[in-house]
Amino acid sequence: MSQRPIRTFGGGLLGALVLAVSGPALADPSRLVVWAWERPEDLRFLPPDTEIAVQTAFIEIRGADLFVRARRFPLLARPEQVTTAVAHVQIRRHQVPVWSDALAERLAEAVVRLTAPGHPQRVQLDFEVRASQRQMLLDTVRAVRRRLPAGTILSMTALASWCDTEDWLGAAEVDEVVPMLFRMGPQGEGLMQALTNGADFAQPACRTALGIAADLPPGRAPTGRRVYLFNPRSWTADRFTQVRERVEAWGTAH
Repeated sequence: MSQRPIRTFGGGLLGALVLAVSGPALADPSRLVVWAWERPEDLRFLPPDTEIAVQTAFIEIRGADLFVRARRFPLLARPEQVTTAVAHVQIRRHQVPVWSDALAERLAEAVVRLTAPGHPQRVQLDFEVRASQRQMLLDTVRAVRRRLPAGTILSMTALASWCDTEDWLGAAEVDEVVPMLFRMGPQGEGLMQALTNGADFAQPACRTALGIAADLPPGRAPTGRRVYLFNPRSWTADRFTQVRERVEAWGTAH
């Protein structure tokens, strides 16, 4: 495949949105994956063995309706490294969702429509829910799964605390759960200490991937996992090198 950089756009320019990938799903799970969230990113500096998960959709549940838009900012990257399309879903603050099967279907249709261009290897659902709203997440995952092309891996992010205390994650029809080891709140310190001491997540569904922030604390995490890297600002080559060295010091990925 050509090494020519690509530019991805959102903001309704779906015809210009290109996610070029090649080959089947990776057999080796121990990979670094850089999250490209909604901001301008130039990731052409990344080494060839690093993948990119790009947010291509923003969806907000507003009562009984949805607000949907595509990515608004450009991404420059090597085509073969962009393997994952991410849909961020949230519930509008101070507006109670009016959940229904019909709304779940509309939400799933929007997720697939805005992540499908380019036929990514993975579609990742980043859905912020409270404990009382977990059925909304499960319904959405099920509806998205039905719509995805055969062979597409379905991933979802999860609060790290869910992976330690919530057994409902086993009902999520996904291939990958990404526990996020950052912004964890009061429970975070104890969980990080347990991982450092050699423990693993209680839920088996959470044992194939990790989400780690650029300011990850000292410690270690289970090995042999896909490691998604979060940075609150646009990535630079120096910042990526620093984070990669810290992750490798954890012994989490190669």
